Order: sequence, then C-alpha cells, then structure tokens
Amino acid sequence: MKTLVFYDSLGGNTERVARAIHDVVATTWGDAEILKAHKEIAVNFTDYDLILIGSPVIDWLPTKKLMDHVMGFMKSENAAGRIRPSSPIVPGKFGVCFGTFAGPHIGRTEAVPMTAWLRAFLEHLGYLVLDAWHVPGAFQKRDELNRYGRLGDIRHRPNEADLADIRNRTTGLLTTLSAYRS
Repeated sequence: MKTLVFYDSLGGNTERVARAIHDVVATTWGDAEILKAHKEIAVNFTDYDLILIGSPVIDWLPTKKLMDHVMGFMKSENAAGRIRPSSPIVPGKFGVCFGTFAGPHIGRTEAVPMTAWLRAFLEHLGYLVLDAWHVPGAFQKRDELNRYGRLGDIRHRPNEADLADIRNRTTGLLTTLSAYRS
C-alpha cells in the first residue's frame, strides 16, 4: 500500500507528529514517503493508497502553504475532469487527517475545523477518511500562552506520551488496513 505522510509545520510540533507516524509506517510496512509542504515540490496525491495529512492550526485552518498545495491539486484534478459529482469512494484509498494545536483559547475545538477541511479534500478525491487525530503542541512564540489555557500547562507538548499515542494509533491503523496491502 503506497503511503504518503504529507504535512506542514511551523515550529516543529506537527513535524514531530508526522515523523512519529512515518517511523511506524516505515518500520511496519517498510515503505512510506514523508513530505513537508513547500513550493518546490509537486505531489500527485492520487498516486497514494494511504495518505496521512496534517498541519498546525492557523485561524482554524491548515497553513497557507499546505492549503496552496491542496487547492492547486484540486484545481488541476477538476480541470482534468477527475473530481466527480457525489465524490464516490475509490476502493483501496484511505486517509487520516492530523493536526497540532495550542491551548490558549479553546483547545481541541480549534483543530476540528482544520482536520475537517483536510478531510473534505481527501473525500473529494474519493478517499475513505478513517480518522482525525488532534495533538496538543506548545505555542512557539509566546510561552505564557502555554501555561494558562484550557489545557493547562502545555509547554513541553507534544510530549513522549502524545507521540506514543500517535504511534499506537498508527499501529492500529496499519493493522486494520493490512488486508488491503498488495
């Protein structure tokens, strides 16, 4: 099963989560590609059977860089007539959305619209999205915001427990999908 971990990260939190996911896939299946969104790369998302896509939350959405990749790909697929009405599920195509969020405002609730946006992208391509993973991460620019939000003190997150949870979720995902591996 050809797998892509595609992400953007501003302060390193989402990258740590993406690398934890990638490490499990590479160790378990021996094959996975990990790419950070940047202008110099072009990704054909439909080449992959499993996509794990993630971003930090910026104003309830993914980063602009990641959104630009998604929107550019959607425009090219739509122009080629590959985005179909009702977005039928393509057999053997699966996805998971993930994101990191800080806690100075409303916590996990801020991450849900971001992963929903990514989910809609994958579903337009026909992927069956199996889950959305939300991981607390320290806000990089103002340390005081990491101590007094709804989540309490998140200065050192994602921590090893958060990353262990992501590794466990990834292991469970791969176990579930093992029947689809060719």
